[in-house]
Amino acid sequence: MAPIFTTLVGGTVGLITGMYSMGLRGRTVVKPHLSYAIFTAAGCYIGFKYYEFKQYEGQLIEKRREYLLEKRAQRQAEASS
Repeated sequence: MAPIFTTLVGGTVGLITGMYSMGLRGRTVVKPHLSYAIFTAAGCYIGFKYYEFKQYEGQLIEKRREYLLEKRAQRQAEASS
């Protein structure tokens, strides 16, 4: 996933969360509030951090895979000798 996609999804979820919380309080939902901007910014930040985490996780998995392949090659070399 591209970082712009996860950021936009996070911002949308943040905006919907802000609107939902305003609806629970009994306030007008469509009237612009400062809290909408805060919720949207927080959602964008969380979405971007999710993207970074997935990239980091992929790097860790690849590093572990290479390590395991090296160990397998060593074991096979020892077994064949």
